[in-house]
Amino acid sequence: MPDSNGVHGEVLIVLPREEWKRLRKLDVEMIIRENIEKVEETLMAEYEEFLLKKKAKLEKKLEELEKDLERLRRFYEKALQEKELMMRERDRLRKENKELIEKLKLKRSRG
Repeated sequence: MPDSNGVHGEVLIVLPREEWKRLRKLDVEMIIRENIEKVEETLMAEYEEFLLKKKAKLEKKLEELEKDLERLRRFYEKALQEKELMMRERDRLRKENKELIEKLKLKRSRG
């Protein structure tokens, strides 16, 4: 992302002393103008490679999240089924308990 001046970043170039002396004699502006298209192409290719790697990582993360979500769905559905089973069992036990209390009351009243 460019900063407020439209600058995308900095590049530091390290050269051997002899190379630096040779370059100082050249018309650097002309060399830059002649090669700017190649540099832009290289930077775009590197940026595209960066984006493709980032996309691959995000796709992998999405796949992991989808697997986690599916596991959670299965867990939730199983929990709902178990809840229904427990509710039926609770109702059955309530009914059984009520019947036993009635029998006990009847037995006490006769006894």
